[in-house]
Formats: sequence, C-alpha cells, structure tokens
Amino acid sequence: MKKYWKTLLISLIIVMTIGTYYIQQAMAKGASFKIETTSGYKGEIDNLILQARYQSGNSYRRLNISKDGSTNQNSSFIGELIGRNNPLMFQKYIQDYRNFIRGKVLNPGQYFEDEDRLIYTTFKSNGRNKGLGNFFTLQIDTLDKKTNDSSSFEINMPDQVRYDWINEHDVYVENGKIKILAISYLNGEEELHIYTVDENKKELEHDLMLAKLESEEIGQASISILNNNNKFSNENYFLYLVEKYKYPDNGDRETISSEIYLYNYLNNEVKELTIPVELKPHVKSMILHGTDILIPVRSANGLVLKRYNIETKQWEEHLHFKYPGITNEDDDDELFSQITDGKLYLVNRTSDGHLLFIGDVRTGESLYEGKIINENKENRAADTSLFIEQIYNNIQLIEEHTFK
Repeated sequence: MKKYWKTLLISLIIVMTIGTYYIQQAMAKGASFKIETTSGYKGEIDNLILQARYQSGNSYRRLNISKDGSTNQNSSFIGELIGRNNPLMFQKYIQDYRNFIRGKVLNPGQYFEDEDRLIYTTFKSNGRNKGLGNFFTLQIDTLDKKTNDSSSFEINMPDQVRYDWINEHDVYVENGKIKILAISYLNGEEELHIYTVDENKKELEHDLMLAKLESEEIGQASISILNNNNKFSNENYFLYLVEKYKYPDNGDRETISSEIYLYNYLNNEVKELTIPVELKPHVKSMILHGTDILIPVRSANGLVLKRYNIETKQWEEHLHFKYPGITNEDDDDELFSQITDGKLYLVNRTSDGHLLFIGDVRTGESLYEGKIINENKENRAADTSLFIEQIYNNIQLIEEHTFK
C-alpha cells in the first residue's frame, strides 16, 4: 500500500482540484449580464461584444457580453487550465486561416494584415551562450489570402544580438520593408528597438535602438508602448513612454522624469512631445487615433477628450462628453475607456451596475447610453465584480473548439 501512496495522493489532489473548480464555476456561472438601452441609437450595440472578467469571491469567469446576454469564453476545465483565452479579434483568423494560425502566438503585436496578405513575425531563441544571453532567429511567415498559399523565411540575427527574451509590440509593412517594434531584455537591461527587414533580399537591413535602460535603473524605470496593441493597426506612428521613478520612505511612487516620444515609420524620425503640465498625470491614458493623439480626462460631469494633431503640431479644441457616473477623482480603476473606429467607449462602475457610453470622437456627439446589468439577483453580493477588458465591434463569435 505504501508504494501507492504517491499515486493516491496525486489522484486525490486532481479530484479535489477539478471538483473545486466546477463548484466555483457553477457559482460564478449563475451570473448573467445584459445591456439595457437608456438613450441613443440602439443599433450602436447590435454587433458590440464586451470581453469581460467576472469575479465572485475567489472564483471568476471570462465572459462575452452582448445585447443578447452573456456567454462564457471557456466552458471546460482543460480550457481554463491551459489558459486558452484567445482574443476575440483572432476568431476570424482561426476560422478562415486555421492552418496558417496553428501553433502561432496570438499576439496582435506580431501580425500585419492588408487586403492580400497576413504576415506573422517571431523571434526564436537558439539557446544561451555562456551567460551572455540567447542567440535569436527571426522567422517571418506570410499567407497569401487569395490563394491560401504560405511561405516562410528565417534570418539569423547578428552575433551581438543576444537577449534573455524579446517582446514584440508592432509590425509595420511598407514598400517591401517589414519593421518590427520590440522591447529586448538582457541581464537587467531593457532596450526598445526597430528591426527593419528587406522582404525581397530576406535580410535584416537595420537595427535602430530608440531607448535603453541600464541595469541599475530596472525596477525604478520602464519603457511603455502607448499604442493600442489589440488590433493589427499598421499606424504610421507609435508613441512610447520612458519613465523613471523612485519610492521614498512613505512608499508612494514618485516620478523623477516622464518623457513621451513619437516615432514616424515613414521617415524614421523620433520626436519628443511636450505635454502640458496638467496633462502629465494622464499620459498613460494617451490614445493614438490616426493623426491625432487623444487624452481622456475625467471632469466633474463627464469626460474631456484632449486632442493633439501630429501633422499641425497643435493642441486642438477639446471635446466634452457629458456622461453620468464619472467624477474627477484620481482613481481610474472603475473607469474603462477605449477609442476604436472613431468612437469613444466608456464603461463606469456604479452602485447598481455599470454604465455604457458611446460617443463620436469627431463631433463630440453622444451616440448611445445604456446599463450593463447582472440579471441574477443572487449574484449581486458586495464581493462580486465585473471588469471590462476589451470592446469589439463587428466580430462574429464562433463555437469553441480545440485549437493547437
């Protein structure tokens, strides 16, 4: 019997884990949300999906909320266990280009798409070299969307390109050049790079380092990409923040310096942006929208959208959206904001649910107001929370299936 005790113990742990999982999920699954229209055009939410996380006590579920109600993103223990939480924006690609997508990381920052092609880029580690970091190979896969044919080529990075890991944030393609925006890490150092690849020659043409943090600064400094990384944008610009800070004895974070830079893919120019003092506390909320940089700021009775035009280099007249439930408090945890396709989406938590607002960022017009309501009265306890993670429009949900 003694020789089986490990097997029995492992089996018991597995049974208890699965049992606890399904008990918790049954409790959380009772939550059912719907959107109720208060004012405006109901058609604004016809194809709207809110990707959310619902938490009740120690259990949580990932939900997709639409005008028809809510559904669970994962419906199985295995799905939760392996963390299969595919971004909704990849639903179409999984369905239409399944063979090409199979085995690839579902990170929007590694893809480019136009009418003819879908391009995927990834840095593959070739192993460490005496503690000096990993050698990397850059692999670029291309799918012809019309013929469904795919091709691939690899580039061995130069010997001096050695890092612990590389995180990709954007892929820009123009005139036969593939530009990859990535943050690289090595022995406590952090670097922001633009890697330019010549498609025809299939070689690395240029490696531009935009920013670097030395090892003694790590933990007290950061490089942040401010573009929306939840879409295949191919924007002509991207914003990045280089911030240094410290923690005094009282424990509150104190900013030493905060510098915002704008990079132009078309001419490879980098410019530092001068931000008005009153807007500096809001720089991490900056949104790049075409040739405009937008900064949402809470006001006493809504939200003010500050606007800077990249081409004219001028701060334009701001837009004021009147929206109930927003205060000018510093805590932004209860407010979700997103700008997509010329529309501002706001979700704000209130005492009896969540308010949903949609506005036009071109005119400042209010298009829609509604409420996200938990239909299950038993799941309205004080220890329940709903967090909106991303809002999608015109994305058709497909049935859950195994995808490897």
